[in-house]
Amino acid sequence: MGVFALTKFKLPVKQGKKPWRLVITSLLLVLVTAIAGCGDKEPAQRKAFIDFLQAQIITAQGTNLPALTQDQKTAFGKYIKDYAVMRDFHQKMETELNSSLVPVFSSMNALTSVNALLQQRDELQKMADKSPRWLEETKLLQVQTDAQREGLKQPEDLKKTYDQAYNKVVSQPSAAAEQIFTLLPEVLKNIVVKADFIKSQGKTVTISGNTLQFANQAQLDKYNAIQKKLLPLNAQLMALSRELHRAAE
Repeated sequence: MGVFALTKFKLPVKQGKKPWRLVITSLLLVLVTAIAGCGDKEPAQRKAFIDFLQAQIITAQGTNLPALTQDQKTAFGKYIKDYAVMRDFHQKMETELNSSLVPVFSSMNALTSVNALLQQRDELQKMADKSPRWLEETKLLQVQTDAQREGLKQPEDLKKTYDQAYNKVVSQPSAAAEQIFTLLPEVLKNIVVKADFIKSQGKTVTISGNTLQFANQAQLDKYNAIQKKLLPLNAQLMALSRELHRAAE
C-alpha cells in the first residue's frame, strides 16, 4: 500500500538545514498520500454485493445459492461472509431434508397397495418415532442462522436489500420446512394406525390391490373414521411439500 515508504525518511543530522516542523509535515504528507492511494474499496464492494443480491436472488426464480466465483469474492470483499450465512443455511437444510423427508416420501410413494402398506408398517413406525427430532433440528438451524444474521454489521442500503434476500432464501423455506415437520409425525402415526387396523382384522377383511372388503359395517365404519382423519392431513402435507419444492427450484 506504500505506507512502508516512511522508513526511507531520516531526520537530518544538522537540523539547521531543515526545520523539524517541515520534516514532520513532509512525513505526514507521505502518510496521507500513501493511504489515499490505496483507496476505500468498501462502497464498490457493497454496491457489487447489492447488485448481486438483487439480480441473482431477490428477482431470480427459486432459491438456488451457487458458490461464489473467485471474481465475485474479490468484488464483494468482506461481504462474502454475509453471503456465506445464507448459503451455509441452505447446505445444512438440504442435508437435513435429504436425510429425513426424502426417505419418508420415498416410503410413502411406495405404498401402492394394501399389502405394501402392511409390509412397510415397521419402517413407517421408525420414521414416525424419529420425526419429532427433525422438527427440533430445523428450529435449531433457524435460530443459529438468525443469530449469525444479527451479528452482521451492514450499512442501511445493504441491510434493506439483504433482508429481502434473507427472507426469500432463509426465512420462508425454514417456515415451510417447520410446517412440514410439525405435520409429519401426525401423518405417519395415522398411516401406522391404518396398517395396524387392517392387520388386526385378520381373515375378516379381503385385500385386493388397493381394495378392502370388510365382513361387517362396524369394521367399515372404523376404517372410514381412520381415513377421514388421515386424508386431509396427507393432502396438507403434500401441498406444503410442493410449496417447498417450488421455492427450491
